[in-house]
Amino acid sequence: MRSSSGRFYSADVTQRTESAWGSLFLYDVLLVMIDAHRHLTKPDPRVISLVKELGETVKSKQKRILCMNKVDLIEVKKDLLKVASEFGHLPGYDKYYMISGMRGSGVKDLVNYLMDQAVKRPWGEDPMLMDEEYLKSLSLEVVREKMLDCIHQEIPYKVDQRLIDWTPMRDGSLRIEQHFIVIKLGHRKILVGKNGSKIRSLQVGDMVLLWD
Repeated sequence: MRSSSGRFYSADVTQRTESAWGSLFLYDVLLVMIDAHRHLTKPDPRVISLVKELGETVKSKQKRILCMNKVDLIEVKKDLLKVASEFGHLPGYDKYYMISGMRGSGVKDLVNYLMDQAVKRPWGEDPMLMDEEYLKSLSLEVVREKMLDCIHQEIPYKVDQRLIDWTPMRDGSLRIEQHFIVIKLGHRKILVGKNGSKIRSLQVGDMVLLWD
């Protein structure tokens, strides 16, 4: 996201990041997650700076949680105290959790805390109403989720997904066309797969998911 100098790599990344930062204070609870194992083995000053910046920016009505993930990869458990002590003095965080997303360690406590903080509010819209815009958005999410599942860890950094066509057909079916746009030929090969294997499995799988 950021270069070693702290600048963003492109105007697009800058715009998305500024939009994300602008929405931070809209939520009742903000969860900040760091890779504890990576922080110990390959500490990144940019990550440290972001965590501290969020912790030092106090907002009275917002609760903040610092979550240290991948603790199962840390063999010497005393090293976790180094991570906790580095961020434990920041006034903006209400809770600290050490978890392993893969093993499930500590996750139950985190989920219980989040559920306790949940505030019951009336729905802004009818929860059972699904208009066309909602269905279009849902189709993008389903296809992207399937794409990420198919390519596993070979995820290109910048993939632009666009809904190109949404046409109801005379037989009652729906024609949906979506495009994935990448900036490198190598990224296209990752998405398409050998002899088109990945893109074909994506198409077949999503036809079922969208209508289930």
